[in-house]
Amino acid sequence: MIIEELALAKLNLTLGVLYKREDGYHALDTVMQTVSLFDRVFVEKSRTVEVQVTGMTLPVENTMYKAAKLYREATGCGAKIRCEKRIPAEAGMGGGSADAAAVLRGLQRLHRMADDRTLKQIALSVGADVPFCLVGGTCRCEGVGEILTPFALKNRLWFVIAKPEQGVSTRALFSRLPLPRPRVQTLSAMAALAKGDLAAFAPLMKNVLEPAAIELVPEIGALKQKLLDAGALCAQMTGSGSAVFGLFESEAAAQAALPSVSDAAFSTVCHSL
Repeated sequence: MIIEELALAKLNLTLGVLYKREDGYHALDTVMQTVSLFDRVFVEKSRTVEVQVTGMTLPVENTMYKAAKLYREATGCGAKIRCEKRIPAEAGMGGGSADAAAVLRGLQRLHRMADDRTLKQIALSVGADVPFCLVGGTCRCEGVGEILTPFALKNRLWFVIAKPEQGVSTRALFSRLPLPRPRVQTLSAMAALAKGDLAAFAPLMKNVLEPAAIELVPEIGALKQKLLDAGALCAQMTGSGSAVFGLFESEAAAQAALPSVSDAAFSTVCHSL
């Protein structure tokens, strides 16, 4: 039996950094959104852990391998995993986290051997975004990203995503990030999204990592401006970059704007899920 799971990419609709924790991580306050760009992950029973990837070269001990290995240590159940990659790397779109979460969901469908608490512990051990990617949708994420408050969007959101060739080193980015950062109005942004009021949400969409990332990769700023010039209600970098997304009023508006970023290394239209 082979289980197929979609590993959905995510966007940070807001991203605030509160302070540096004693464990070296940064406390975050962010609204994450899964979107219709995805990798395909196939999971089948095995006594060992084996991962095959097409579409991209990944390290041997990638996030899928780590997730499956931890699941096997907790339950005794291994997996043979195959992944078809489409989400670009070093984009801030959670591709590796989404893949790991898809593996865990697949293993649970096959075995039902881990309780919710164990599954969440495994997810967080693999990466800070993996707990969100397990559930998806629209969530306020706090802590390092593992404290989730789901809420519902009133309307589907349409995006154009564009990524420059160069990625952003998360370590380099946070090492040059001055603290404290300006606060992000998370609750107001959530309220506007829940009401479907994009005009109210647009000025609240903010990623405090973006200025430092633009210093490292100036093309981030250039792509953002192209999306705004093409009619985006608002545009910003997602996560620690280097992908940028613009929010549009409709699918037609997003499709019309897509050619404006055709020179990017990766570009696509997608919507919220």
